[in-house]
Amino acid sequence: MRSSIQIILGDRAKAHIANKGLKPEDICAIPAAAGGPKGLILQGLDQYLFNDWLGPDHLQKRAEQGVKPLQLIGASIGAWRMAAAASSNPAATLKRLAQQYVEAQNYDKGVDRFEISRVCKNMVQAVVADEAQHMVKPLGKELLVWVNKGLTPLHHAQQQRARKRGFASAVLANSVNRNRLSSYFERWVFQSPGAHTDWLKQPFDRIPTRIEDLDALNVHDALLASGSIPFVLNPVHKIAHALREDHPEVKYHEGPFWDGGLTDYHLALPYHRLDGLVLYPHFAPTVTPGWLDKFLKLRKANPDWMSNVILVCPSPEFVKRLPAKKIPDRSDFKRYNFDHRIRIPLWQAAIRESERMAEDFSTWLANVNR
Repeated sequence: MRSSIQIILGDRAKAHIANKGLKPEDICAIPAAAGGPKGLILQGLDQYLFNDWLGPDHLQKRAEQGVKPLQLIGASIGAWRMAAAASSNPAATLKRLAQQYVEAQNYDKGVDRFEISRVCKNMVQAVVADEAQHMVKPLGKELLVWVNKGLTPLHHAQQQRARKRGFASAVLANSVNRNRLSSYFERWVFQSPGAHTDWLKQPFDRIPTRIEDLDALNVHDALLASGSIPFVLNPVHKIAHALREDHPEVKYHEGPFWDGGLTDYHLALPYHRLDGLVLYPHFAPTVTPGWLDKFLKLRKANPDWMSNVILVCPSPEFVKRLPAKKIPDRSDFKRYNFDHRIRIPLWQAAIRESERMAEDFSTWLANVNR
């Protein structure tokens, strides 16, 4: 049987593996893309990575060797996955996330954004549970959550019609040049306090970037905002500042805050600035910069930025063998006419099949380390 995974190596990653193989301490960062239910197909691989290959034994060894913490970088559902991976028990939290995502979204036909927002808020609370402090300051890891703040004309557009005009204008601007999104969005990165994010502080495009600290008070809203798709969910209107000992009162960043994938759909970031290798479990063989760029087939990640990236995604043969012959996606709600008796078993079957991706990745590791 052919492999369930496809592995795409940047030039620097390819040379490193050819000369030295691949060890857990070679990995400095793991990105997790936006994409809604598509991320479910990575459940098996996530479980293997964060509970085995990059599990507690590795984190202890990493600390003993003075290796920098592993950066977990996420936008939208990817941020939820990485928050689960940052918990004290990644196995249980990743499983809880998948279960919540599959079963809690039992919407009726005609559901509005208020109901979807309520369900997603409850999902975030259920996934975070009592893990907030650990997710914010995980042992041997750093969590980075991607969010977008709407600027004029989106910042003051309180009415749905005005927002539609604002987003339509953003679509047109992006079609001309991605950098024109700088008039519409500000990229916010909520990070574990003290995270090593110097590589993001030097501009890499014209979209303004702001870095703020996470804490147990704001992690819920940051994660909810990261997954707040325009017109599907309501924006998050304010996110608390991380508390400081010298300023114990609660203050708020004013939004509106939207999905982190709007500007950085597949997190096409300047990874080449990092010293180590980047392991990228992904649901697609290509990396698309922004959510609006998925309609522009020629707009892909800068290959120089991806030179140290190891991208692992489902193989076409594996996808064809899935029960639905495709990976889960958001269109499934309408495809199955909101009949969750059809959708839920298919999504659950895809998650079970995803364990094969973990097995094949483990086999690949054994081969490159011979």
